[in-house]
Amino acid sequence: MPAQLSFEKVDKYYQKILTKNEKLEMYADVSYSSFSYLVVVRSLVNPTISELASAMDVKKPSASVMVKKLVDMGLLGVERSISDKRVCNLTLSAEGNEVVEMGRSAEDMFFGKVGEILDDNEFEVFSGLWEKITSNLEEDDGK
Repeated sequence: MPAQLSFEKVDKYYQKILTKNEKLEMYADVSYSSFSYLVVVRSLVNPTISELASAMDVKKPSASVMVKKLVDMGLLGVERSISDKRVCNLTLSAEGNEVVEMGRSAEDMFFGKVGEILDDNEFEVFSGLWEKITSNLEEDDGK
């Protein structure tokens, strides 16, 4: 693989952005997978574990394990449904929301830097290619 297609420099820069944020030290043990779960919980707005598992394309026991971990970390809450006591809904805690916001901020900073490097036309092409790549990666799931 040509060196120019390596993720190493991109990863180093992204990690540098993340480590510059002092608050992130508190959440250093939040993995990318954990972060992904938090983002999905936020986007689904108080999902059940079954809804979360479906959205994450994982089995319910796997989602349950991650939910327990995130609850133990204080990033998620679990509330019983008033109408059906068998159903639990997931809620982001204030800390969980903060983690999602910090991740979004890091992404904004990263793509802002890319926008500084590229001119407007190049950035438009890059954005289109990025969308094509990421949407196809999601469909493929690494297979």
